[in-house]
Amino acid sequence: MRSMNIGGHSLLSNFEKCYVREAQEFLVELGKRCKMWQRSLTKTELGPIAPEAERLIERIDRAFDEVTCYREVRVLLGGEAEDDYMSPVAQALLAPLEERENWHDIPDDLLLACQCSLSYVGPYAFRFLIPAFMSAALRGVPFDTFYPGSEMKNMVVRRAQCYDLNEAQRTCISDYLSLEVLLDPWPDERFFMPWEEEEYRVRYADSMSPRQYGEVLIRQFCEREGI
Repeated sequence: MRSMNIGGHSLLSNFEKCYVREAQEFLVELGKRCKMWQRSLTKTELGPIAPEAERLIERIDRAFDEVTCYREVRVLLGGEAEDDYMSPVAQALLAPLEERENWHDIPDDLLLACQCSLSYVGPYAFRFLIPAFMSAALRGVPFDTFYPGSEMKNMVVRRAQCYDLNEAQRTCISDYLSLEVLLDPWPDERFFMPWEEEEYRVRYADSMSPRQYGEVLIRQFCEREGI
């Protein structure tokens, strides 16, 4: 994790000390989490990347190339801070510390320490962070609570987050969700994105269950990839 000394930032002069202290305590705790994950990653043998995962990583790089995030205050740090119930003022102090230019520059340990962030960010931050999380997961980084998709019945948050994604970006996320089931023993049931929920509701709801529709999407992915 890069150095994040909020106390020395020039924008802090007008903020009350209690909010500065709150933000500093969050960063200290986040630093501890990052060090823990650094040790864990050092000990963990990630192993070879499956050919299908390598191809998908390459497509993610192309689809999300030059994506930035300057239109939202809350990105990775802010999302995790919201999950920690930080005050809005303290969260605002984290905004200048966010990576916004290149999602490749977000280290794996910081992604691991902020696994809850995606549930709390808006569409531009979601578009910026999702490729970092997917690429890391495809390389074997052991996330516990990173869920790019949702169950069919729980689409409200994802629908609001995904309206700015283009077709290539949507395809990458859909293919990640299919490959996730193929590569990992859990989850054994595919999660979905809003555009898939829409397709299911319009075309398949009368003839199959969401689980069966997920199996159709996985089969289509395997046919395209020659698996």
